[in-house]
This record gives sequence, C-alpha cells and structure tokens, in this order.
Amino acid sequence: MKVCRYSVPAITTLALGLALAPVSASAAYVRAESIDVSVDAIYANEWGSPFVTFIPAVNTVCSGGRGLYLYNLEAAPNTQLRNNKMALVLTAKATGKKLRLDYFYDSTKTGWEACYIHGLYLID
Repeated sequence: MKVCRYSVPAITTLALGLALAPVSASAAYVRAESIDVSVDAIYANEWGSPFVTFIPAVNTVCSGGRGLYLYNLEAAPNTQLRNNKMALVLTAKATGKKLRLDYFYDSTKTGWEACYIHGLYLID
C-alpha cells in the first residue's frame, strides 16, 4: 500500500496558490478591415515583426492610426506565411498599388503592439 507523502494542509496550500496565481490574460483583439491604403514605410529589425505604416490612417488604436505589425507576435512563426505577407507589402510599395488590410486590434493596449495585420488584399 502506498502512503501519500503530502499532508492535507500542503495540498490545500498548493491548490489555493494555483487558483490565486495570476493568469496571463489573452489579448482582447477585434478583427477589422481597413479602407484602401498605401504603404508609407516599413521598419524591420532583428527583434520581431516588421512594422508597416500606411496612408491614410487605419485605426487610431494602431500606433497613432498609421502603423501595424506585419505579423502576430503571439503566434508561432510560420516563415512561409510571413514571407508571403512581406512579398505583398513590398510589391504594393514598389508598384504604388493600394492594399486593403484584414487586421486585428486591441484597444486595451497602446503603442506598436496594439495591432497586427492578419491578411492583405492587393488592390488595382
């Protein structure tokens, strides 16, 4: 017969601690679609998703209305899908064509991380 090594108070304390531990809340992202926009600038570095600004403004929540991350920073990276999105943004910038954005925004966040692009439509 096995004997439990944990006392009832220890198990109770552990369960209570887990129940009261802070839980990371998932973002309250809302999906939206932009009007037709032109690519203004693309900023990229080695720390994460490229950040793209547009003319005219997309959503005031999105870094002053003009900028969104190209990728969802909370999703597992898929290099091929990310490359496809970057190719569309670069094509639009190089040819002067407009894009329509399928994007997510979180009005509880501020700054760059408040919005990211889910999908792109190349217009014209």
